Amino acid sequence: MKISEIFKLGVNQIQLDFVDIDTDKDYPLYIDPYLISTRNDPWSVEVDRTIKNFFSKVAEFIRNSEHDKAVELFQFMSEPKETCLGISKTGSKNGRGVGEGNATGIIEEIIRSKAVETGIVRNIEDIIVFVDDVDKDKLSDMTTNIIRKHLIDYTKEQCGIWGIPIKQAETLPYWNPLNEDWDNSLEELLFYKERELLLVPKSIVSYISEYNSQKYSWHFVVTNERDEHLKRRSSLVRFKKYKNGGEKYYLPKKDVDQYISKQISNGEFENRKDYLRQYTQKKPELFERFRKSRSTVVKALTDEEFMEYTGSIDLNEIIDALIINLRSIPIGTKFASEYHKFIKSVLEILFYPHLSNPTMEEKIHQGRKRVDIVMNNITSGGFFYRLHDINKIFCPYVFIECKNYSKDVANPELDQLSGRFSFNKGKFGLLMCRNIDDRELLYQRCSDTYRDDRGLIIPLDDIDIISMLESLKNNEDDAIDNLMESIKKKIIING
Repeated sequence: MKISEIFKLGVNQIQLDFVDIDTDKDYPLYIDPYLISTRNDPWSVEVDRTIKNFFSKVAEFIRNSEHDKAVELFQFMSEPKETCLGISKTGSKNGRGVGEGNATGIIEEIIRSKAVETGIVRNIEDIIVFVDDVDKDKLSDMTTNIIRKHLIDYTKEQCGIWGIPIKQAETLPYWNPLNEDWDNSLEELLFYKERELLLVPKSIVSYISEYNSQKYSWHFVVTNERDEHLKRRSSLVRFKKYKNGGEKYYLPKKDVDQYISKQISNGEFENRKDYLRQYTQKKPELFERFRKSRSTVVKALTDEEFMEYTGSIDLNEIIDALIINLRSIPIGTKFASEYHKFIKSVLEILFYPHLSNPTMEEKIHQGRKRVDIVMNNITSGGFFYRLHDINKIFCPYVFIECKNYSKDVANPELDQLSGRFSFNKGKFGLLMCRNIDDRELLYQRCSDTYRDDRGLIIPLDDIDIISMLESLKNNEDDAIDNLMESIKKKIIING
């Protein structure tokens, strides 16, 4: 059963910030450390710092020839079954993951390869490219162990949002970057049938299909080697003369790939990864180009991809049900909590993967103030990226207030939301309300707030929400972005 079914959440994967895992099987999805490293939201930055701290400690021991200490660090790795992510044939992990024995083998392969000493491996995700016997399942498992405390804290937050019961127990080991050592503690953990579960943000999960040895080998090493052969007109290069007198030297990449494979089969290299290691030592700039290039192709999975894996119902059915639900929520403070919860789930649909990790009733200013919803801005493009990049509005977090009023929101509500802004957390927010009778007046009030340097607030009512949901049904990919941009323009330029 899926988490949403076990705890009767009444929502589908598309309305959740975490992967709606099925406890009876594993999904061929993985926690991706490279994807985490590309994020600039505070949560991802902190998680990435923990991963890098662990691997820098390992690298330090290896470079100092303290191999026993490096091996010892990997002995704390377990095969994490709490996330239900990874390859499986039987419905539960069957030995393909890390595990203590496999973890020891991995660190021994890292040491043997000399990939750290030569400087070609600098990050934990690099070992999937250069180190033997490391695949995406093992890379994901290692990352899970390292960031377990972050996932525990995230799980507690999500359980608080959805009212899922948790109980105190001792954790499995996690990496503590402050002590630079493995640690464990008593925490509030999620259990189902005496089995611990960890909830994983959708935003850090991928197929790990773009950052691996195959992509690096074919698109960079083989391509570069082909260009080198063409420059020196090697025996591999072919020549073609056209009837019109034209001439052409060419070399198919598959010929170069076969040439490399022949070198490996002749014993010049141990295997393909050994070839990549030695080639990269001579041309380190090639791997740097590969690493930078992956940032444009390694992306969080779409809601449609998650729905495919988690077996959710048709997207159009979900949207139709949400529109009916919104229209059925009575207006008034008595039903504020119901409206509040609805907005949280609908924002997941409208703004994923740009916003993530929502927290409700977030305390700020040492607990003196609360914000209905706070979401992390993790986008690398689109409206929420342009806020910072073009409009210079600092917004690592997006603050959201929900007003289930029958009347138009006005200056008191705008002042309340702008009072939640700060120079280190962000100065952008969404004011969610049921109806806007006088849009021109409300936009003018938002403009006043903006011109007074108190931040940018965009108000959205039921009509806006329904319009954006309908655009998802109609596959109008830019409609939500365009709507947000048009409101922003009216407030900033026309105010």
